[in-house]
Amino acid sequence: MNRNLMYAVAAGSAAVVVLVVFLLLFLFDGKGGGKNTESEDVFWEEEETAEAEIEETSGQKEKNEGPVHVVIDVKGAVKEPGVYELKEGKRVIDAIDEAGGMTDHAEPKAVNFAEKLYDAMVVRVPEEGEEELSGTGSAAEEEEKVRINYAEAAELETLPGIGPAKASAIISYREEKGFFESGEDLLNVSGIGEASLEQMKESLSFH
Repeated sequence: MNRNLMYAVAAGSAAVVVLVVFLLLFLFDGKGGGKNTESEDVFWEEEETAEAEIEETSGQKEKNEGPVHVVIDVKGAVKEPGVYELKEGKRVIDAIDEAGGMTDHAEPKAVNFAEKLYDAMVVRVPEEGEEELSGTGSAAEEEEKVRINYAEAAELETLPGIGPAKASAIISYREEKGFFESGEDLLNVSGIGEASLEQMKESLSFH
């Protein structure tokens, strides 16, 4: 009888130990699982936020770096003369194509198709037998001038009194402040004073 009682007590103790172990394991897994789930939620939220910020930054960058356009007046022997807006960097040939191309009476030899377009430029295609305008008139004189808002350093250095240092200063100012609207704006460039401006003003174009 005492032996049976001892077996019963031993079995009961074992059952209690097993129950306690299972209970502890259950509580541990519950806490650990909740912690992992919470960590995973935070991770995904942070990743989604980062992706959204990247997309927003990319979109803003594309918006800020959108293509610049120039407005061109196409005249003469073209099928659809008029004012057109084209992307900066396009050529005269692109403006003529935009205007429907040349007519059958156009004189293509008088046109520089490879010339780069600039804002407010007039592209005129002469007709056959028409006198060439290059060499006379205000249009030709304007073409011979240095376009201060587009010229590179080498071209700027052809201006009277402008060397490498002043050419670099002009380009830096233009990139930071924008286009020059008149000769007075050039006086804001380091190294350029009234005397320098007087020397080169007749050689400048602000178109």
